[in-house]
Amino acid sequence: MITTYLTSLTARFNPFSASSKIPRLFLTLLPADAHKNLKISSIALPRTSTEPSTLELGFKDGKVVKYSWGAEASRQKNLEGNPTTSVNKGKKGSGERVTLHDIVEEVDRHARVLARKEELAG
Repeated sequence: MITTYLTSLTARFNPFSASSKIPRLFLTLLPADAHKNLKISSIALPRTSTEPSTLELGFKDGKVVKYSWGAEASRQKNLEGNPTTSVNKGKKGSGERVTLHDIVEEVDRHARVLARKEELAG
């Protein structure tokens, strides 16, 4: 996973809930030195919490990607590229679950786009 273009990561999850599996596994995929370039915020919710598990990723170009899992959470990922627009985009339908592999692919894809922009800019 390419983490050089990530600037922030916020994970909120109940460690005792099954819906927290993907945010926990995503945190384990980060390299050991990720904390040097990346602002990591991990919030463990109490055992009785009914709040959905969330994962929020911020990129260098200002794009923020939010994922949510749980009974109350919608199964879609919300992409907020521009501050004025909010776009629902993705290969998955509204009823399908987003997997860890889907998130890693999205991070890598956006990192390659940013690397290409950086390369073309000089």
